[in-house]
Parts: sequence; C-alpha cells; structure tokens
Amino acid sequence: MATQTLVSFEQFLELSEREDLRVEFDEGVVIEMPPGAFKHGTVQGTVFSVLKSYADGVGSDLLVSVAAGFRLAPKVARVPDVCLVRRATFAAMKKIRGWYQGAPELSVEVVSPGDSATDIDRKIDQYLAAGGESVWLVYPETRHVMIYRRAGEALRLSCGQAIEEPGLLPGFHLAVEAIFAGTEDLS
Repeated sequence: MATQTLVSFEQFLELSEREDLRVEFDEGVVIEMPPGAFKHGTVQGTVFSVLKSYADGVGSDLLVSVAAGFRLAPKVARVPDVCLVRRATFAAMKKIRGWYQGAPELSVEVVSPGDSATDIDRKIDQYLAAGGESVWLVYPETRHVMIYRRAGEALRLSCGQAIEEPGLLPGFHLAVEAIFAGTEDLS
C-alpha cells in the first residue's frame, strides 16, 4: 500500500490557489479533481439552473452557486458541484482565502463513474456533520438521485419520481427525468 504525505490546511490553501488545479482536502490528504465529462457538466448545469430559477422565483433569501469551496472541518474542504446557501448563513460564514467556513444548506454532487462508494459516503457525512441540511447525489449513468438529510432520512428517487425539499425549498418540485434530459448520448 502506498503512503500519502499529509499536509496542513495552510499548505492546502497554497495548492488550492493554483489555477491549474481543482482540489479538495480530506483529513490532510489533497484530492486532485479531474475535469468533469460533458454529461457531468450538463447535469450540473441543469440542477443549477432549476435551483437558481426556484430561488429567483420566490424572491428568495437563497443563493445558488456552482463549484464554491467550503471548509467543513479543520482538515476537510469540499467543493460541491452545486450548492444552495441561505443569505443569513452566507453572511455569517468567515472566508479564508476563497474557502467559506461551514456547510451549504444543500450540497449537490454529480457522481462520476470513477467515484468510490467510500469517498461518496465520506462526503455525505462531512456535509451533514458540518451543518448541511440535505445532500443530493445525482447519478447520470443510472439516472437516479439519492437524497440524504441531516435528520437521518435517505431517499432513492428514479425517473417518474420528483425531488422535493419541503423544509428548505417550500413548493419546490423537480422531476428526476428532467435532470437527465438530453444526456442520453453524452459521455
């Protein structure tokens, strides 16, 4: 088994400022993130667009972003594909060289074929332990969505079903198949 060199958060910050690297940080390990495939980006864009439209439509106090960085714990920094944060939460977050302290209320991760179940489980636990309310895992290859909520609820939704977040997004309704529309021939 190969050994890994652990780095401090300060060392990680230096790496994260490089424009040629997209990185996350997990218990001292720097995780280099490869560029996403076209299908990944299309699904990410669809989720962002739907959440942004909802937030704008309710005259909301919700902010929606792609690829924003969050320091979830002293040795954990993650970059959800899409996130939603209440303005009050955002205003209270301290920012350290581009990384926001705390978790977004909603984190969305588009799962790539190379992502391991162990790594995905760690991300879910980290987002929720840092105060996140909900984590969506979007699976383009199998066209389903897993939703994990801080209260311990886990839901698997497939085409023909809809995502709802009554506590966080009252009145929100997103058909699962709408997330994957037009991606059948993409890789």
